[in-house]
Amino acid sequence: MKPYLCWLLAGLLLLTGCVQPQGDGDPQEARPTVTVTYYSEPTAVAPAAELPDVAGYDDFMSVLSAAVLDGTGNKNLSPVSVYIALSMAAEGARGETQGELLALLGAQDAADMRRTAQELLSSLEVRGETGEIALADSLWLGEQDERVRFYEAYLDVLRDSYGAEARSVRFGDPAAGREKTREKINISEDAMRFDADTLAVLINTVFLKDGWREPFNEKRTEQGTFHRSNGKPKKVDYMRRTDRNGTIVRGDGFLRYALPLNEVGRMVFVLPDEGVTLESLLGGPEKVGALLRDGEEKNADVDLMVPKFRFQDRTDLEEILQSLGVRTCFTGMADFSGMTNTPAHVSRVLQESYIGVDEKGVEAAAYTLVALAKSAAIPVEREKIDFHLTRPFLYAIESRDGTVLFLGTVAEPVQE
Repeated sequence: MKPYLCWLLAGLLLLTGCVQPQGDGDPQEARPTVTVTYYSEPTAVAPAAELPDVAGYDDFMSVLSAAVLDGTGNKNLSPVSVYIALSMAAEGARGETQGELLALLGAQDAADMRRTAQELLSSLEVRGETGEIALADSLWLGEQDERVRFYEAYLDVLRDSYGAEARSVRFGDPAAGREKTREKINISEDAMRFDADTLAVLINTVFLKDGWREPFNEKRTEQGTFHRSNGKPKKVDYMRRTDRNGTIVRGDGFLRYALPLNEVGRMVFVLPDEGVTLESLLGGPEKVGALLRDGEEKNADVDLMVPKFRFQDRTDLEEILQSLGVRTCFTGMADFSGMTNTPAHVSRVLQESYIGVDEKGVEAAAYTLVALAKSAAIPVEREKIDFHLTRPFLYAIESRDGTVLFLGTVAEPVQE
């Protein structure tokens, strides 16, 4: 297999925010990071949605996959990438913002979510001679300014539970967003553009590559017809072989068959029956689960025709997450006060991914980007004071460093 993609950004959390005046001291120890000077309106929010019934990662995978995959086109989703990226965001969220994220992630509380994320990070890791699954996390911080702070407790959790060490990055540099990629994928230019106002970026990298336990013979690869849902046939290259006494699964309207990989697991294929569309098999978390788990096993000689394929995919997840009950984090009422003293809301959630399958094996990777933009401070009831210049007043004009350039009084406004 041509080495098309190695390390790839799998989870990014961009934070941008306004600097709020500080009192005598912050409620928890904090670390200075970045100055932020621009304003961004919160993203529009979808109507209220019922929270899905999720308990743990498997349910999260089914719920998210059902919302993303409709069977009408090429899609490649990495639920584990989304889970870890959202978990790192939820670590710094509080109140309703965190509650909605925890509900989608199927966690009772932050500690429960953290345990699941740690299990994923540790149990999925494979470093073999022929196969590899690699996950890693890091935290990028911009140039420091004492007015914007990230709390020590949050940074400690990222380091201790996610293995994310903080590092300094000059945001605004075009190369800043490509430092972890090995230049193996055409990452969307808009997705990786970091401006100088970015506070921080959380990164989770995911990469998978392995060979088939029984490789396909390239000499047997031949062209055949692929029947697309639009009725237009297409010629493609098919890998071919016959597995003697293979275990195939008959489900309700489909067949399922798995090809073992050398070290990282297996790749499962689900084939709709003749006259059954893939769209009709999908459509809900229960259906996704049934396609992957249900059915009756049968031993048979399995004649395989597997098309070679390779493509990149992109999925914007903002509306999907809102439809699944994660809403508050997209509004000006978002609460990320466990992360930073700077009010912020989620402005973007994006996943881009790659999948490649050929005679030798499979290679796949994805990154999930969760962008936080600056929010205005949560409204607080305060004393109302009128400031009406209806009597003589003093004025001053100052330079940027506070130097007074003009100073005067107005006893009677002259309007000539």
